[in-house]
Amino acid sequence: MATKYCQLSSEQKQTILFAFQSGEECRTIPQLLGVSGRSVARVLSEFGVNTKRKNRYTLNEGYFDKIDTPIKSYLLGLMAADGCVTDKNYVVLESIDRELVDLFAREIKFSGEIREIDRSPHKPHFRINFSSQRLATALHQWQIITNRMSSDSYRFPSDEQLNPYVLGYFDGDGCAYPNKGRSGGLVCVVGSKNFAEELSKIMKMGSTIAHSHNVVYYWRIFSRTNIQKFHDLMYQYPDLGLARKKQKIEQILGSYSRG
Repeated sequence: MATKYCQLSSEQKQTILFAFQSGEECRTIPQLLGVSGRSVARVLSEFGVNTKRKNRYTLNEGYFDKIDTPIKSYLLGLMAADGCVTDKNYVVLESIDRELVDLFAREIKFSGEIREIDRSPHKPHFRINFSSQRLATALHQWQIITNRMSSDSYRFPSDEQLNPYVLGYFDGDGCAYPNKGRSGGLVCVVGSKNFAEELSKIMKMGSTIAHSHNVVYYWRIFSRTNIQKFHDLMYQYPDLGLARKKQKIEQILGSYSRG
């Protein structure tokens, strides 16, 4: 007699998941493991598996349903900068920083492959991509869509989660440039016109300037006071933020004390 869902142990559930990820079809797993077909469907759903996918990967599809932690807000900002979500629920994050893609994959518990994309003669990029209607819907609500620059679509989170969001966006589409041979430098973020102007307003500092094509805009800060403020707001989360960008900002700040 086939084992019902309510009778399954955690080990049996893991075995069902492993069988599916190993290539077994949903219709063959019940006979193979002696469980009911309904049990297989419920277990795979419990693990967040979309059985219609051709690729055998799992993920936490409800991860962005609520932005209630700094790391979720950070990754939302990163997606706003370096990610996109299509109308067909295809989610993509691509970055030159493997550690950012690895972090995203770990957080959403993605079991699939992270691909290295050859961008010769430039640095390789690392990409994670998958299909998920639920996760795509959640990200669409935050205006993570295709062609965001031209559509000028954006949405900032609440004040409580604003700083990690801006840090995630900065790690994706921001830069810090120390001045050569003298003190000071520049910190900037690339975005659409409305995004850059709103960022200046909510951060209460900086200015915006248009790229020559008037599609991309820059939010920029120059003064020691503003760069120090930006540093202190962004880097209050010990486990978040690219070390190389933080070091550039600290190099700028350190140059003032050296004269």
